Amino acid sequence: MKNSLFLVCFFLLVRVVLCAQSDAIPIGMVVYSHQVHLSTDNENNGFATLFFNATNSLYVHNSAPPADSVVQEDDYSSKFIKGDAEGFPIYKSHASRQAFSKIPCFLSPNHCLVSDTLGDVQWTLEPERKRLAIYECRRATGTFRGRQYEAWYAVDIPVSSGPYKFAGLPGLILEVRTLDGKVEFLFQKLEFSPDWPAIIQPPHGKETGWTFKEYIEARNENGERIEKEFRAKGVDITVTVNPDSLEIFDKQ
Repeated sequence: MKNSLFLVCFFLLVRVVLCAQSDAIPIGMVVYSHQVHLSTDNENNGFATLFFNATNSLYVHNSAPPADSVVQEDDYSSKFIKGDAEGFPIYKSHASRQAFSKIPCFLSPNHCLVSDTLGDVQWTLEPERKRLAIYECRRATGTFRGRQYEAWYAVDIPVSSGPYKFAGLPGLILEVRTLDGKVEFLFQKLEFSPDWPAIIQPPHGKETGWTFKEYIEARNENGERIEKEFRAKGVDITVTVNPDSLEIFDKQ
């Protein structure tokens, strides 16, 4: 009797552990060509991978530099590029519609973790269709952070996720681009497997408690503070933020 009870408890424990782990285990992956044709936010251009399951997904910039570096632009100027060994991941919870991204941080040498609303796009479902590989996709259009996008989603894959912070459609988004062609997340391949080495989990970094918009506001305020401190010492300095970015927020 004791052995039977032990076996029942053991198998119940195993089942609970497996269920707990399933949210972190990807069942598929999509590879995108991540191309941002802007003067900013283009450091991670190249390939990116979305690992996904029914409840969560993780978008990783495969081409992100693994460490910080300085690039000489010309004889008089250089550009500091932040790197990350994890690939600046974006963790997405489909059910709670929340995203947590790891981004370069001005607060400390560590990168910042900021939250965001997943799928913050008012999509319009369009009648056009096309095939990407073997998948029949449908078109949707919408506006996200100051830019107009079109997306192609696979209705046969009922996962509400996609590249970068895109989500909210009745199918996995395989391709997204702005209507002006300046931002593109182009489909490369899609594979299913229960044995991916990746784990879908929130990234590591400095907890800020900020949303992405609050982070941008804090970054701008930090630039203004630096200007005032230097000017108080008689140094005329201007800290500017290039507005030509992937996500555009109107300054209040």
